[in-house]
Parts: sequence; structure tokens; C-alpha cells
Amino acid sequence: MTTDRIRTDVDAGVLELVLDRPEARNALENSMIAAILDALDEAARRDDVRAVLIRGEGKAFCAGDDLKDMGTESHPLDPNPFVEYAAGYPRIVRAIQELPKPVVCAVHGFAMGAGLEIALASDTIVAARGSLVGLPFVKRGIAAGTVLLARAAGRHFAADLLFSGRMADVAELERLGIVAQLCEADEVLDVARRRATALALGPTSVIGAMKRAMHRGLESPAAAAMDLQVAATAESSLTADFAEGKRAFAEKRDPEFTGK
Repeated sequence: MTTDRIRTDVDAGVLELVLDRPEARNALENSMIAAILDALDEAARRDDVRAVLIRGEGKAFCAGDDLKDMGTESHPLDPNPFVEYAAGYPRIVRAIQELPKPVVCAVHGFAMGAGLEIALASDTIVAARGSLVGLPFVKRGIAAGTVLLARAAGRHFAADLLFSGRMADVAELERLGIVAQLCEADEVLDVARRRATALALGPTSVIGAMKRAMHRGLESPAAAAMDLQVAATAESSLTADFAEGKRAFAEKRDPEFTGK
């Protein structure tokens, strides 16, 4: 879907996906969700895209779902609440997790609700110091946000944020190992771009195999998760990048991966 509230650009193997609704702190509505899904699908299909960077324009990354806009004539709600909420930001979460390429998220200002969920679904988070994060669904009388933070940080930390609806300094997520790097606000985009560009130079199909094995392994018993790892190892051993990695090691040089 086309909307001027989402921008994309491809450079150096990185598809940069920009939430561009700064007047609403990049709050999500239906056309934005559809456009984000289209951009992620494009990233999956294009061979020249080997990493994705998600960021927000303006003073914040994303304020979450736009509750004012949803349910209006231009963005109507589905009468079936399960269908309605399944079609919202959870589709973005699944698309990011299933994308066979690494995803970097640049967080600044704040990331609330669906905004934090998008960041948590990403593979690497770079955040500006002093940014605020939260899952304030309880303050709207709705149950959501129960999966990603609990898996990343543990049930007790997730319960603290979810049940209280409080905002937390992003440094709390950095201490838990969820945020890969904190930096100054005027540096966050450059740092995120450097990380995404470095990942785009990696063995993309191998990274995709590892990403798939990790996500499926989280939902599996330990023995089955190890089988998934072995399957990913076997799959990666058949790639051109595996052969290049072996040659580079033998020749004592840096590998030059093609992503295949």
C-alpha cells in the first residue's frame, strides 16, 4: 500500500524503512501498517537488500498504535476483535521475525506500545540515551505486549512494565542485554546505519538460517532446538558464502561474502 507516512530507500545493501508521521510521533494506523508490511516483503524478495534499518522521523521513534485514527471512517475496525487485532502490529512483528535478513532498529525519544514491540522484534537495537520505552496497554484497558519482552527480559520485568504501564529509561533494556548499544541522540542514526551496513556485508543466507533456527528454537524443547541448529548448520554448509569463508580462513584474509 502506498502512503506518504512511510518512506523507503536502499543504499549499500540496506533497505532503510522510515516511519514518517512526526506530527503524531509516528503513531501507527492501518495504511502505515500495510506499507510497512509491503516494505518488509520487498526486502525479503530483493537480492540487493541484505539488511533492513527501521527508524522514525522527528522527535520519537514510535508512539504505538494511533487509537484516535483507528476506528474512523478512513480506518475502520473489523467487527471481529480477534481478526482486528491480529491484523495490526502483530503482523509487523511476525514479518520482522520471519524476514531472512538482519533487522536493525534505531530508537530515539520514546518507543511505546507497538513501537517498542517493533524494536523488540528486530535483531539489533541501537538507542539514544535517555529514550523512554513502555508497554502502556493496561492504561487503555487492553491486554497486549505479553510475548516479546517476557521472552527477552523475563516474566518479572515484563510484568512490572505491563501491569503498571510505567515508562522505563532505555538504559534498563541495555542492562538486560536487549539494547545492543546506547549512544547520544545525534549519533544514533549514524551508529545504526553503520551496524546495518556491516550486517549487509555478511553471509546473508547464513544469517537468515541462524535467525530462523533461533526463533523456532525459542518455541521448542532444548533437544528439538539443537536439531534446528544442526539443520541450520547443514543448510549453511551448502552456501557459496561457506565456501568463501573456508577459502578466506585458509588464505588468512577477510572473507568477501555475496549473501548467497
